[in-house]
Amino acid sequence: MPGLPTPETVVAFFVSNGTAAHPNAGIIAGNGYSWTAETCTGTAACKGGNGGFFGDGGAGFNGGKGGAAGGFGNGGAGGAGVEAGNGGNGGAGGLIIGNGGAGGGGGEAFAQGTKGGDGGAAGMFGNGGKGGAGGVLAGEAAEGGTGGQGGNGGAAGLYYGSGGAAGKGGNAIPIGATGGDGGHGGNTGLLSIWGTGGAGGAGGASTNGGKGGDGGSGGLFSIFANGGAGGAGGASPTFGANSDHGGDGGHGGTGGLWSGNGGAGGAGGFGGGDGGNGGSVGMLSLVGAGGNGGDGGVGQTGVPGASPTIGPIDGGPAGDGGPGGKGGHGGNGSFVFGNGGNGGVGGQGGAGGQGGNARYPGYTYVGDGLAGGNGGDGGNGGAGGASGGAAGAGRYLFVIASNGSNGVSGAGGIGGNGGVGSLGGYTGDPDGNGGVGGYGGKGGAGGIGGTAAAGGRGGTGGAGGRGGNAGVNGTGGDGGNGGNGGLAGQGGINGGDGGRGGFGGAAGSGGTGYNGGNGGTGGNGADGGTGGSGGGDGGPGGGGGSGGWGGIANGGTGGKGGYNGTPGTNGAPEVTASAAAVSANAVALRPVTASATAAATSMPTLQSMFSDLSRELNYIFFNRAPALSWQSYAPFGPGKTIRVDAIAASNNGYRVTYGISQQPRYGTVTLDQATGRYLYTPDSTLVTPGIQDSFTITVNNGTAAALPGALGMLQNALHTIAVKLGIAQPDTVSRVVSVTVPGTGYYGNRAASQWWVKQSYNNCTLMATAMAVGQVSGFEPDEPTMVTLAKTTASVVYPGRRMYLDEDIANGVAVKDAVQLMNTNPDWGVTATTQRYGTYDENGTRITGATAADAQIALGDLEAALAAGNATMVTVDAKYTWGTQAAYQSPATPNYNPLTHEAVVIAVDTAKGMVYFNDSGPQYGKDMAVPIGAFLNAWQTNDYELTVVSANTQST
Repeated sequence: MPGLPTPETVVAFFVSNGTAAHPNAGIIAGNGYSWTAETCTGTAACKGGNGGFFGDGGAGFNGGKGGAAGGFGNGGAGGAGVEAGNGGNGGAGGLIIGNGGAGGGGGEAFAQGTKGGDGGAAGMFGNGGKGGAGGVLAGEAAEGGTGGQGGNGGAAGLYYGSGGAAGKGGNAIPIGATGGDGGHGGNTGLLSIWGTGGAGGAGGASTNGGKGGDGGSGGLFSIFANGGAGGAGGASPTFGANSDHGGDGGHGGTGGLWSGNGGAGGAGGFGGGDGGNGGSVGMLSLVGAGGNGGDGGVGQTGVPGASPTIGPIDGGPAGDGGPGGKGGHGGNGSFVFGNGGNGGVGGQGGAGGQGGNARYPGYTYVGDGLAGGNGGDGGNGGAGGASGGAAGAGRYLFVIASNGSNGVSGAGGIGGNGGVGSLGGYTGDPDGNGGVGGYGGKGGAGGIGGTAAAGGRGGTGGAGGRGGNAGVNGTGGDGGNGGNGGLAGQGGINGGDGGRGGFGGAAGSGGTGYNGGNGGTGGNGADGGTGGSGGGDGGPGGGGGSGGWGGIANGGTGGKGGYNGTPGTNGAPEVTASAAAVSANAVALRPVTASATAAATSMPTLQSMFSDLSRELNYIFFNRAPALSWQSYAPFGPGKTIRVDAIAASNNGYRVTYGISQQPRYGTVTLDQATGRYLYTPDSTLVTPGIQDSFTITVNNGTAAALPGALGMLQNALHTIAVKLGIAQPDTVSRVVSVTVPGTGYYGNRAASQWWVKQSYNNCTLMATAMAVGQVSGFEPDEPTMVTLAKTTASVVYPGRRMYLDEDIANGVAVKDAVQLMNTNPDWGVTATTQRYGTYDENGTRITGATAADAQIALGDLEAALAAGNATMVTVDAKYTWGTQAAYQSPATPNYNPLTHEAVVIAVDTAKGMVYFNDSGPQYGKDMAVPIGAFLNAWQTNDYELTVVSANTQST
């Protein structure tokens, strides 16, 4: 007869956490058991334990499912799949409140990709779990295999919450395979009063990219829900064949039944994938905007031509770029209070491949030198995406049109540059002539623009090779001709501008001999492209290449420069349609002529009023954030000013305003508000050595939309609510602009080594202070003076004691106390500041350590301080710096701690990769050279603590 259960067993049945022996928790409270590698051995799947009514589900392992929560708690995560195994599904969240668990990733496979686990569903209130990533298809599987499909996101809570994001499709390694499709985002709850559908997963990369997953939709009877964004299509290889193709983007999810926006379509993958369609609003939508269509993917870049190292001497021709993808269609908005989505932009055609460079033909001992090889021709640019996406429709009160904008087609791809011709062969025969230099390859033609889009720029011709050197009595070889520039792409129909003709390549110079060889002829610039029918402008012609120099000796004849190309022909003007034939939704591509009749003028005025009202309402309730990118140019002028152009699109019909949200550290920026042009000028002390700097630019598409007075207050309140609801996007976007000022890379002055002194005690900070003071003031206090000052001055770091206890006590002086000494001693005439690059609270307690990005900022600050003539003290782990020296020996004192050693940096030479110290610790510390890598390792241990000492400005 079985015994009665013990009290512990009874209690555990109701309240306990799961164990490996009993994975499920007690039925009232407790967390389910999470499996580990130690407890779930082998390859069998282990399901996470279920939680109690109050408790979380446990995590699965080896592809096991996550455990479910009871009433209140989160579902457990599914386990990652073993080899060739699917990922486990996430556990369900608590029936009342709780989030679904994340799905596990699919395991690596060699025959067919494995699926990621689906995210767990929430109960009544909560978010769905994230889907797991599809497994990678590895090895050399048979052609036709696919990467694993990403797991679907879990459904949100019945009444409240957002759907889970879907997992990414798995990559497929074998040639000819297809990346896995991304999973579908989770839907919001059936009766959702608030939530957003999960984002679709991105497609996996492979020869053919996988399709992006669709975004999650609002629940069938949802009151408010935004559709999730579609996932991006998977990328195909950078250099591909004609059969390669990027994956199509996923479609945006549908908004809630009564209100909410549709999700944006996913962008097409690199290699010409088509953008996904934006999601529409719900069937009975009262308020909502359609999602934007996804942009088409850029076409693949053509395969570069072969540059042989053995065998043939001519460079190989390059492959053509692939076509860009189509833009997705915008979703439809509400007809009561809504805005249609914008169509996606067609992808730019892929760039043509670079022509192969020719090989040197070799040295000849008898007879004339061999002719150099010719460069390969560049590939042609791919055609731009055939079409942008169509705009979605929207209305206000069923009357006022509020349609989105049609997406523009993609521009043609840039033609590939021609390969470089090789050097003509040399000869050792006294009477032999040098070989002719090889000809540069022809630039590839630019791609044809899509509808109303510009044609691509022709590629630059390759440079001709130099003529070979002759024997003492021979004639040097003639230089090779430069390659002709590539033909410009034709503008697309309906008014696309023609592309720029390619530039001709530079010619090679003549070889050296008794008579110098003649220079080659520069390549001709190509004519500009023809504008597309409908009034497109012809493109500019390319510049001709420079002629080669005559060879040295008696002198050869210099080569002729190439001819410049001529501008392209403008396209035929578009035919103006009659007013009766113009659709109400037609988009004008060219300004309308002033020949309209008086009878037709009243309607445009009414349309204009509706248009202005629609635009204002769209800004308030459905604003689309502006787009922003930037382009920088080479420095100009004696101050090395760098021009940066902001490339912005308002996306809401109002003009953008530009701004600077974060100033640069080492220079100044001015802004031309009318053009969005920024001019960065480095500090004068950094013009010669150069510097890397950054600043943050912003664009705002709401300033021009602002209404005055009380209307403006109401407008701002409603717009703020719309942004918080997620149906409108913020007015401002920012981008960090990185600029590089070229220079010598040398900062400071190694002559400052004259201020080096050797410390006698554990007082490195005091002696670093003395050296820094001497460096900037010309007066260096000696060691006894520094010791006496520190022993008689109250510490600001350790209140109630002196800065320095005694020469024979190991405790040194704190850096902040040394800074206090410098700032309060009027005889020295210096100012010191110190900084650490980690995160610290107000009491100086470290919160987070410095990052790799902080290292670059700290190094830049160090360089700038040295360039300005200041002294710099750093806190380092001395074993890293001393250990680079040939005379290094471990400290004789066993308890000496070099972790917080203070030294002075007198110079940084980035060109040589060295940092130069005045270090009072070792005998070899004067002008001690340390590699930058070792210095950064030593400095990192103290969060790149930097003290800058500058001389005070003398009053007059």
